[in-house]
Amino acid sequence: MLKQRRALLKASALIAASSVLPSRTYSADEAKGSGLDGPTHLVHVSMIDYFADKGYRMAGSLPTITGDESFNAGLRYDETGVDVLPGQMIIQPCVRVEDIARKHRRDVLPLFHIFCCFAPPDHSKMDTFKQLMAYLDVNDGLKKSHLQFVSTSEFEPFLPILAEHGIDTDRQVFFRDTKEAQVAADGSGFYRFPGDPSAHAFATVGIYYWIDEGDPPVFSTYPQTAGWSEIGEASTDATVQFAFGLGTERFALATTGQIPDWQDRLGLLFEHIDRFSGGNNPPSGRILFEAN
Repeated sequence: MLKQRRALLKASALIAASSVLPSRTYSADEAKGSGLDGPTHLVHVSMIDYFADKGYRMAGSLPTITGDESFNAGLRYDETGVDVLPGQMIIQPCVRVEDIARKHRRDVLPLFHIFCCFAPPDHSKMDTFKQLMAYLDVNDGLKKSHLQFVSTSEFEPFLPILAEHGIDTDRQVFFRDTKEAQVAADGSGFYRFPGDPSAHAFATVGIYYWIDEGDPPVFSTYPQTAGWSEIGEASTDATVQFAFGLGTERFALATTGQIPDWQDRLGLLFEHIDRFSGGNNPPSGRILFEAN
């Protein structure tokens, strides 16, 4: 029975990684042809397997096309707007046209995925943050000394959880000015979906990982210096359903040292777009990526 359940979870991970619409069911064989690299696929399986054991249920992701040309050139920016319920998890494919200017960075891809969990009704933000830290603990390739947490004073009640997991809170937590973080709302302290200036900015903590050689330097400024890669963020705000999200390709980079290159993922991005547009009237974002 356990083997059957794990096989089902792996098939679900493959399907989720293929960015299917909830109304369309793809087989595991079709999903295998999605072009997703091995390390990222294994991260998807690991995350789904682990959090399914904690009671989370898989929800369908949205396609890379939004139909809204007024923001991000008609492409999906993050998991905002995905129809999920408390206690569900998703793997959402994302594209950010702003990343074209940063494609020289090893950790920046034209198409990436965010694994997200949404808090069950009976879970506090403390509960879900503990679950996230427990997951980080079970990944042998992740060096906890290479983690850095960036937030504001809103995060102070969570420091004992970090200490329980061997995080040096004096060295590995960087506090931003609260007002500055609220205005920026970029996920490291507060987050507001950039496509909606009127949206509520909720309290978060950004999670960074040192991807360069050697020991990480002290995180003394923000934005982060070269060598730090944001691998996720967690909500510390009880008023929102979102619990935490992890960038799966960057998580694979942190744990295995491997990540696809820009050109490989560019082809996969075009496949995703063309799958849902049928090759007709593609979003302007496709043209921007083609030109760069």
